Amino acid sequence: METKQFILLAPPGTRGAEHAATLAKRWAVPQVSMSELLQQAIANGGEIAAAVRPDLAAGDPVPDEVALKLVKRRLEQPDAVLKGWVLEGFPRSVAQAQGLNDWWTKMGRPVPTVIYLKAMTGILMNRLAAEPGQTATTPALKRCLEHYQAEVLPLTEYYQQQEQLTKINANLSFAEVARDLAGIGQPQSEAAPLIADEAELDTLIYGESCLVVDCMAPWCGSCQQVSPLIDQLAAEYRDRVNVMKIDFDANRQLSKRFGLQGIPAVLYFKHGQLQTTLTGVKSYAEYSHAIANLLQ
Repeated sequence: METKQFILLAPPGTRGAEHAATLAKRWAVPQVSMSELLQQAIANGGEIAAAVRPDLAAGDPVPDEVALKLVKRRLEQPDAVLKGWVLEGFPRSVAQAQGLNDWWTKMGRPVPTVIYLKAMTGILMNRLAAEPGQTATTPALKRCLEHYQAEVLPLTEYYQQQEQLTKINANLSFAEVARDLAGIGQPQSEAAPLIADEAELDTLIYGESCLVVDCMAPWCGSCQQVSPLIDQLAAEYRDRVNVMKIDFDANRQLSKRFGLQGIPAVLYFKHGQLQTTLTGVKSYAEYSHAIANLLQ
């Protein structure tokens, strides 16, 4: 049984929790937040609550063994075991990273994919300063980011050595980062590739004799139903038609340009001209029949 396991390393200013939620929806797996696990532990009381309260009150990270214990408990739940997970806010040390890897592989599971949202300090400071209610001074913001960088550097080095690390350019907009995240975890040999932007789309429209483009979004439930059908099309017609996907959120202008009434919308082009648009969830036979007409 194939499951999806992701760890998201997200500096302040990259909206990591939102990206984790989007990625979890993309793969229909639970989102696991370390901050929520700590809140639940405090609310439940008991031994763990007593152990973490002093550290949380002082603004310090909780002990490695306590953090790892909380994460293990959550990942042992049936939804995480059967489907996979997206973990955010953990690990915060190499000891935690090693502990999770060792434990997860002993359970006979592949090590998770680790995604690092890498962005320039200046861009992150500008984003943090612009957040509503942000009252921290520039030096305070800089210290916060420097502290995170000092914490995350050993983690990225460790995961790089383990060949688990994928870096995403988080200098880009939220929608563009979400687009890049949506492509992670796809079986590239079979999945329909993701078109980067409208400029690439134009090159494909006028450069390919036949092109099929799935306009989708990571948060869209109907898009998730259509996505495996588009991947199947890409595999079946690989030698005859270029079948691809494009993130609607990052390319909203497509709606007006092609008169889209909603998503998912699958566009069929021939010799630079739009021939057919299938909107909503259709059967594989309908998508395939439209390609057959395209090839006539």
